[in-house]
Amino acid sequence: MGDADYFAKGSYNVICDQCDRKMKSFEAYHQYDGLIVCRRCYDPRQSQDFVRGVRDRQSVPDPRPDPDPTFVNND
Repeated sequence: MGDADYFAKGSYNVICDQCDRKMKSFEAYHQYDGLIVCRRCYDPRQSQDFVRGVRDRQSVPDPRPDPDPTFVNND
C-alpha cells in the first residue's frame, strides 16, 4: 500500500511521468509539454518563451535623391 492508496471521492491515482511517484489526481500538475507530474517535479514554463520581437523600422524618414555631381574645372 502506497501513499495514494486511499479513497477520495472524485479522484483517482496518477503516476508522475518523471519520477514514477504515485499520487491522487488533485495533487498532480499538468506541465506545458504535456507531462503530468508531481509537485517536486513541476517545472513552470520559462517566461522568455513568451517574449516577442519588436519590428524595426528600417526605412529612411526623409528620403532624397542623390544630387548630380559637380565638377570643378581648373583651367
